[in-house]
Amino acid sequence: MTLKGLLKAAIRDDNPVVFFEDKMMYKLKGSVAGRRVHWSRSASRIIKRVGDDITLVATSRMVQVALGAATLLEEIGLSAEVV
Repeated sequence: MTLKGLLKAAIRDDNPVVFFEDKMMYKLKGSVAGRRVHWSRSASRIIKRVGDDITLVATSRMVQVALGAATLLEEIGLSAEVV
């Protein structure tokens, strides 16, 4: 799923949509696919990491920070879910 695909889906949606953009993510590199993303598919990918002890909820650039925190927690024996 790409940011471009989500933006295209938001533009085509007849319902009101709020689209947040984080300037801290501008430096991240990745492929830019032109395919349209369906909301139902994007919702199924909301869990970035499965865990049992704690749930970390993050948006935008903070998802990467939460994944890093989950890795650190794993080192001390805690299983963190990242949403």
